[in-house]
Amino acid sequence: MPTLLDTIAETIARHAMIQAGDKILAAVSGGPDSICLLNALLTLGHNLEVAHLDHGTRNGESAEDAKFVEAKAQELGIPIHLEVRDIVREALLARQSFENYARTARYDFLTRIAHDRGCAAIATGHHAGDQVETLLMRFVRGTSPRGLAGIPPVQDHLGIRVIRPLLACQKVDILGYLDCHRVAYRSDHSNTDTRFRRNQIRHGLLPTLEREYNPRVREALERLAIIQRDENGLMEDLANAFLDSCVTQEGYIARAAFADGHPALQRRALTLLGWRHGVDCPFDIVEAARRAVLDAAAGHEVDLGSGLRLRITRRVAEFETASEKPGPSEVQLSLPGETTAFEKRFLVRYRMAPLEGGPARHCTPRCQLFDADALGESLVVRHRLPGDRFTPLGMTGTRKLKDYFIDMGMPSAARSEQLILTANGRIAWIIGHAISAHAAVTPETRNVIEIEVCNALV
Repeated sequence: MPTLLDTIAETIARHAMIQAGDKILAAVSGGPDSICLLNALLTLGHNLEVAHLDHGTRNGESAEDAKFVEAKAQELGIPIHLEVRDIVREALLARQSFENYARTARYDFLTRIAHDRGCAAIATGHHAGDQVETLLMRFVRGTSPRGLAGIPPVQDHLGIRVIRPLLACQKVDILGYLDCHRVAYRSDHSNTDTRFRRNQIRHGLLPTLEREYNPRVREALERLAIIQRDENGLMEDLANAFLDSCVTQEGYIARAAFADGHPALQRRALTLLGWRHGVDCPFDIVEAARRAVLDAAAGHEVDLGSGLRLRITRRVAEFETASEKPGPSEVQLSLPGETTAFEKRFLVRYRMAPLEGGPARHCTPRCQLFDADALGESLVVRHRLPGDRFTPLGMTGTRKLKDYFIDMGMPSAARSEQLILTANGRIAWIIGHAISAHAAVTPETRNVIEIEVCNALV
């Protein structure tokens, strides 16, 4: 019978999670799953660093977790990266649920550390039980076949692999491993708080299903995720082949060829085309677009969201983005939230001030911090306009944007494609380059807005 370490090693190998020479950033909360992950990866001989985000919650218990993780890393001689944030306050400011905001904050933190430290992958402690709970949560709220694939063993997040080596391990085996090796861990009492949806699933729905419907429902759901993940991959391959057969050289959908496809391929093909334009369309919009390609009269349009429209002509269906329409193109950003536009995703969220290490430590060409009060509440992304001027940080007086581009040596074609963030009508950021002095974080800043830009799904 394979041991827990055998199962973990086999999972890593089967999904090619770790390559020779990779440095891995282990996300360690201090709980049994992440402590098991840390010890197992070390025992298997992998090169590790540790990251821990203290959410500032549970009346000081989270700070004790941070101390425990720090002591554990020091005992093992592993570099550790700690950060403390008031996630409850940030989530309230962002008007998001604590669970969703905390998850985003954790992955943002882990990805930033991984990039800074040259880590090829982030390892998390998700196990088979998490897979089952995630599947049920998605099923209850409504999801797609892709969603029923559950938590992927490996996925890309902003250029970093996120890996789940424990995904085939049961919780009882994880606890047994820790007990057998006398490895200490922390217990998070919030895991029993049924105000959170996952805990409702874990302590209510799942035990009811096991007791009253199927004592092996967990195994059934694990199998469903594996089957659905494989079938989803096959469907995407088939949908891509179908697209090749019905998309013209100009990139339009030939309506007659599209009509020959199975409805499942038609829906998946339209979903893929939406992703290529940076839009993730829900079922009702995909279905409206599918029916339009099949049956609508010339001139009919379907709004796919985020500035993308499907326009029907007699023989083809065309995708039209906001940037292809006459006149200047601009998109209002959700504040806070996520907006897809110009084939990019714009993630806007609030941060606490002051910032550890100062703002420069947190800024990159694709991620910038701004004084929230100076920025205001109307954030717009657009291309340049004639007469644009701004004051680059570190300078006084305004400069013509055209002159700034010339001094940078930016080619004319690139200038036309350059995206600009404006706040209440004033330029705040030449995205990927300079920010404006008026919106910069200063020692007097009390509220910070972080804006991250990454490529949309393709």
